[in-house]
Amino acid sequence: MSDDEGLPGHSNNEDLARDLSVFDITMIGIGAMIGAGIFVLTGLAAGQAGPGLVMAFAFNGFITIFTGMVYAELGSAIPEAGGGYLWVREALGRSQAFLAGWMSWFAHAVAGSLYTLGFGAFVHLLLTDYFGIVLFEPVDLFLLTIGPEKIFAVFAGVLFAYINFRGAKETGLAGNIVTMVKVTVILILIAFGLGYIFGNPAEATSRFQPFLPRDLSGVFIAMGLTFIAFEGYEIIVQSGEEVVNPKKSVPKAVFYSMSVVVTIYMLVAIVLIGAVTVTPDLFQLAQEGAASGAHGATNLPPVPDTIEDAAVWEILGHLGELGLARAAGQIMPYGTVVILVAGIFSTLSALNATTYSSTRVSFAMGRDHVLPDAFSEVHPEKRTPHIATALSGALIIFMAVALPIEAVAAATDVMFLLLFLQVNYAAIVIRREWGDQIDYGYVMPFFPYVPIIGIITKLALAVYLFNYSPLAWYGAIAWILVGVGIFFLYSRGRVRETEAKEETRLITEERAAEDRGYQVLIPIANPENAEQLIRAGSAVARHKDGEVLLTSVATVPEQTPLSEGRRYASEQRELLDEAMQYAPDDVPVHQTVTIGHDIGRSINNIAYQRDSDLVLMGWRGQRKRVSDYVLGSNIDTVVENAECDVAVVKTDGSPKPGRVLVPTAGGANSELADLFAVAYAATGADVTLFHVVTDGDVDTAESFLADKQESLAESEIDVDTAVQEGEDIAKTILQYARSEGFESVIIGAAGEGILRRVLFGEVPETVGEEFDGEVVMVRKHRPVHSAIFGFLRKWIGKGAKATNLGESVRT
Repeated sequence: MSDDEGLPGHSNNEDLARDLSVFDITMIGIGAMIGAGIFVLTGLAAGQAGPGLVMAFAFNGFITIFTGMVYAELGSAIPEAGGGYLWVREALGRSQAFLAGWMSWFAHAVAGSLYTLGFGAFVHLLLTDYFGIVLFEPVDLFLLTIGPEKIFAVFAGVLFAYINFRGAKETGLAGNIVTMVKVTVILILIAFGLGYIFGNPAEATSRFQPFLPRDLSGVFIAMGLTFIAFEGYEIIVQSGEEVVNPKKSVPKAVFYSMSVVVTIYMLVAIVLIGAVTVTPDLFQLAQEGAASGAHGATNLPPVPDTIEDAAVWEILGHLGELGLARAAGQIMPYGTVVILVAGIFSTLSALNATTYSSTRVSFAMGRDHVLPDAFSEVHPEKRTPHIATALSGALIIFMAVALPIEAVAAATDVMFLLLFLQVNYAAIVIRREWGDQIDYGYVMPFFPYVPIIGIITKLALAVYLFNYSPLAWYGAIAWILVGVGIFFLYSRGRVRETEAKEETRLITEERAAEDRGYQVLIPIANPENAEQLIRAGSAVARHKDGEVLLTSVATVPEQTPLSEGRRYASEQRELLDEAMQYAPDDVPVHQTVTIGHDIGRSINNIAYQRDSDLVLMGWRGQRKRVSDYVLGSNIDTVVENAECDVAVVKTDGSPKPGRVLVPTAGGANSELADLFAVAYAATGADVTLFHVVTDGDVDTAESFLADKQESLAESEIDVDTAVQEGEDIAKTILQYARSEGFESVIIGAAGEGILRRVLFGEVPETVGEEFDGEVVMVRKHRPVHSAIFGFLRKWIGKGAKATNLGESVRT
């Protein structure tokens, strides 16, 4: 099974305690959104947008509301730990979900590292500049420079990892306290600032002119710089499995937190521009900051030569991360100290939220077996994912201490934007495919326009971020590539092993005396087709010096546990016993009886578990005209998702064919058709290689077939060749096969489709349906090619169908 299949539901034996109220998770969201960003990034953003900073915050709130509605809907319907990761998994498949979870986990971890460093810097500055406490000088340790800031950062990381280990209630309580403290401080700052503005309206108004000194480009840059402050609703839905009455609580918390945060940010922008005067001290600090670049201000115009020419927004930009703190000293008494203290609380609050979220994402990924099982373990007393918490905390601390986190952290915005793209698209797929099966607590209006607008706005902002900071994209791409490598080298194999065990159970097995390397798997469902299928499969196995595995699948209803399915298996054992009469003496033939909920998925699981090289199935010869399937549900599932070569035989009950036609045009699928041709020829059949010329170049076609004929002659296989001209390839093949009296046609698959499902292609399927004799359609397994096309189909074609969505909806 490929990752675009729906997956079995979580066993979810390890449930998390439901302790959090609407107030608790609203505070978690506010704590994440009013985090270090408002204290550290507001000055830098003002330097980019000028007074248009108010517009930047408003626009960020506007584009965020669309994805916020998506999160509210899905968070109310599927309230499990994992949030966006879980929804992407259900709608788009395991590989997309892994990337979503991988980006979310690391984006929150990187953000958490920034918050620990911000905490360390604020504490260090406060102790040295305002309390006169002299701390130790930085020391070099194991190629790392360890200073007081990093010691404080490690302390914060350990503290909040421990708080998260203690439990969601403790996490919520700690978050509530620090969030309320910093919100109170910000509100006091806003009150003082508005008091000044209302008392001096003319002077305050003049500072907003011109409103867009750097045009809209400056606004867009400011949006990119501060976007990370508007994604706290993603953290809210991570708590869905620990919330009381999540269907109502999660949507309320999303909208409450967003309303509060957008309002506060816009008021802070108004106060920051309108209530601050350019004093000689601020002017000098801005000049020093511009000269040294110590505050990280980039892409800014130089500080004006005289204080009279300097605008407030220019000075704030060059003050960098200290812009808000320095400005607060003017706005209210002891403002700088108060903002530093509030900044300390802010970084702790944001660190709490990001530690919580990164832990829950990694917990969900461990429970899905894409990360080691240890991530999904729940502490027996605390009922918290203690190992996931410890590992996420260790990751946060390691990056804060060891890595150049400032350079890497720019990628967090891009990661969040890419995650939101996936979630918006997943919401469309989930609503359209399973909306009538889900109990929504909140339903977004104007579907599907809301998620479509969310996709467009997030993509536009992500593209603009590349123009502003290519490093952000390079960092994000690097993380994604690492994740892709881990998924294909580790996670995908574990997922397949787990799926195979959960979906398919072995009941009986009879082994032949000899095992060989190459294996042909032949599912037997109809005794009338057994002889023909075994004859074809044995010919290939004989040529490859391989073996045959006959299997029959007993299906049980979805609601019936597989452990209860043994009673369904007696008929399958009798079916295989009857089929064994056709087994050849010179090819080892094994047999297995299995039980599963779905025949196609079970066949793919058997092929995966037994490392089969070829699956050979029978087909009645009729394509589906009115359903979602092409050749049939079981055949379609196997052909699209098998991790080995596949052949489908039109079973007409004919005896061993004497004359075999092999239409060929080159390529991997034609090479597999040649294998069948050689195998048939070895049994005494007369084989003719055939090529249809549509462009009039008969000489090239004859040369191509002559080369193939010569290659096969080296293997002591004699074949004939024939070339025919014709505009309709399928019609030409059928006419030639009928007129020349061929009994069997072996044909390779054509190209795969992206926007629509294509199994073998129109030509092979038309020949298969209309030819009266045996038709063998073959498709070569190409892992990289299949993965790429599967990825594209999920994004611009029809989404994957999750078979277990109903099981995942838990209240």
